Formats: sequence, C-alpha cells, structure tokens
Amino acid sequence: MEGALAAGVRVIAVATGRTSAQDLHAAGADMVLTDLSTTKALVDLVTAR
Repeated sequence: MEGALAAGVRVIAVATGRTSAQDLHAAGADMVLTDLSTTKALVDLVTAR
C-alpha cells in the first residue's frame, strides 16, 4: 500500500485476509473488493481511466 501510494498509482485491495475492508480504505486504498470472484469487475476497475 505504501509503495503504491508513494508512486502515485491507484490501489485496488482485496479484503480476503486479516485486514478488513474498512482498514484497507483507511490505509489509502482507492477501491476494496471483498474477493476476486468477479473477474470482469476487476478487469473493468484496472482498465478504467
């Protein structure tokens, strides 16, 4: 997270581990997904400008 924020890139986090979605948002994530089950939604997020 810190590296991405320092580089000025968008951060898409996935809340499947110990860190909650709320904590990921608080840490600076632009978008938080609950899982990677919807591949199309992930691709749309990554390719959106």
